[in-house]
Amino acid sequence: MKESLRLDRYLSQATGMPRSHALTHVRGGHVTVNGALVRDVATHIRVDADVVLLNDQPVQPFRPLVVALYKPPGVVTSTEVGASQTVMELIPQALRHRDLAPVGRLDRDTSGLLILTTDGALNHRLTHPKRHVDKVYIADLARELAPNAEERLARGIVLDDGPTLPAKLERLGPLRVQLTLREGRFHQVKRMMVALGSAVLQLHRARVGGLELPADLAIGQARVLTEAEIALLTA
Repeated sequence: MKESLRLDRYLSQATGMPRSHALTHVRGGHVTVNGALVRDVATHIRVDADVVLLNDQPVQPFRPLVVALYKPPGVVTSTEVGASQTVMELIPQALRHRDLAPVGRLDRDTSGLLILTTDGALNHRLTHPKRHVDKVYIADLARELAPNAEERLARGIVLDDGPTLPAKLERLGPLRVQLTLREGRFHQVKRMMVALGSAVLQLHRARVGGLELPADLAIGQARVLTEAEIALLTA
């Protein structure tokens, strides 16, 4: 079955115009679907099947937008305007009008790879607990972990909101570790390290699924992912 979208949403996502402008165009008689004039914004468009014209010009089929951001520490993962700088302020102006939503969250003081997308299905696939998508973090610690830390994490440890899924720990140095998780609870890495007798001083997300933080992104920069990179997210 082909994806279906309301006409006003289709126009908005395909052109970048606000949905209120799309509504005006439709009700003003400026839009045809498969050669027929349509004035009902609730008309559903079969993506990649129906031919939509706006002012006699073809509207290209909607393509979900997937963006990678190298999030700096001190920036809030939020779409709401507030006192603190948000990740949306780092997105290039040309992309901000899209219905971008962060895929999960990175804490204010955590840096690294953050995915934002207009694709609700992809967002769900990457964040749903049953999907078990790997997230890889590099943590600098206050104290060296005990020798049995790898075994404890592999079994799962009990936090105040219940036991964790098994996690993989690799030691990169006495006070630096790499953690691979398959869930994303509130402050999870920090709470896990406290449960193991240490504390996180700095935290960085290096990978989501099979996608490493793109090497061409400087801290604070964002860009659209290629189709090959998007495929890696769920690999």
